[in-house]
Amino acid sequence: MPDTLCRNCGTELEEQSRCSECKQAIQQICPKCNYATLEQIHSDCTLGFEIMMTSTKYQQTANVKS
Repeated sequence: MPDTLCRNCGTELEEQSRCSECKQAIQQICPKCNYATLEQIHSDCTLGFEIMMTSTKYQQTANVKS
């Protein structure tokens, strides 16, 4: 269950970032004390995340070999 209130001060959290696949909130932040929740990766959307990570690793390996 996602957090709706700040664990530090009780203020309602605001959306910080969204999932690029399903557009649901993956991180929230408190506008009062700047507490940020941990980023939540959705299990249904991990395929896109894995492809991105594989692509990034490939690019880093290619840059090292150059």
